Amino acid sequence: MKTIFKTLALGFLLMTAVACEKHDPFDENTITGAVGPEAKWDVASSMIKAGEAMEFTGQYYSTVTDNFIDHSEVWYELFEKEDKLVSASLIKAFSYSYTSNTTAQKRMLQTIQSYPHSEDLWNDTLHAYVLQDKFPVSYTLSPVAWVQPKDTNGFTKNLHAYFGENFATEFKQGLTAKMNPTAEERHYGAYMQVLNGLGLLSDTIVTPNGDRMPYVQWISDSTFNANTNEWSRFFKQTDTIWSKTDFDTLQTIIKDTFSVSKPDRFGKRDTTYYTDTTYITHPVYLSSVEVYPQIKHALDSVWENHVSFYDLILGAEGYSIEYKREYYINAELRIYDKKGFDPAKDQEGSYTGGTYSKTDAKEIAIN
Repeated sequence: MKTIFKTLALGFLLMTAVACEKHDPFDENTITGAVGPEAKWDVASSMIKAGEAMEFTGQYYSTVTDNFIDHSEVWYELFEKEDKLVSASLIKAFSYSYTSNTTAQKRMLQTIQSYPHSEDLWNDTLHAYVLQDKFPVSYTLSPVAWVQPKDTNGFTKNLHAYFGENFATEFKQGLTAKMNPTAEERHYGAYMQVLNGLGLLSDTIVTPNGDRMPYVQWISDSTFNANTNEWSRFFKQTDTIWSKTDFDTLQTIIKDTFSVSKPDRFGKRDTTYYTDTTYITHPVYLSSVEVYPQIKHALDSVWENHVSFYDLILGAEGYSIEYKREYYINAELRIYDKKGFDPAKDQEGSYTGGTYSKTDAKEIAIN
């Protein structure tokens, strides 16, 4: 009895295995998708001028029986590239600039233009439908270039539009931090280049408010260079030497005025003033050279009140500022079929769904 049961069970399993081989629901449910038309295309160029249309040639056909092709579409996504550069041309003591290079997607993939399918497109030689057409590129995608503008008209407006309203302030703040490593330190070579470059070391300079700059008479010393026939200016400072081991002496004079009052023979008090002078001599090493504290205060004042962002970035070729904005697209051709189409009805909208195939993407720069 047990033997018969095992035999029947084995027979049932064999029958089930044979049935599954002919009709496997698991295999049917793992099909990745419907087969769409085969397609490829070529575009006329890798560049196009904004406002013009790009010509292309597409080829497509279907490998599925009774798979009717409906239409074609060009899709593309849009990317924007921005390059920004601003340099402090007035200062040569060190390099200071702002640089930014970004690429961002501005439009996701979307339909640009649709093309109806026709049997007239069939090519017997290629055994495929051949579509020769074009798609538009908006004129609003023209590139923008604002590079070393010599024309100052609308400068502030363009600066705000391309770099932001606070850019000038933020640029100078960053440069100020580099000019002043600490609260006490100053990059004196850079400051001298600014003052010389803007002519601020001349005592004949008058500010926009009509005020003269009295500090220029003591903020620097001058030495005439016979070779260049020019005056060389430098900041006043304590005595300097050329060795860290040897030293020179600096004499500081301290004058103290005091008075002595005593009565005369008539009882009237008479005051006599005396001046006592003290001479203090101390060594000065190269590593301890310091600029007078008043110079630091004067530099901060002139930097804040008489040196603008525009002064700093103005060079021989114009303003050292560059802004470029360019666009490019990634375009593809899609071929749609009529999945679910009923030829007996043969009317528009008689199909539902549909399958599409797409070509490789073409990167096209807009100029």
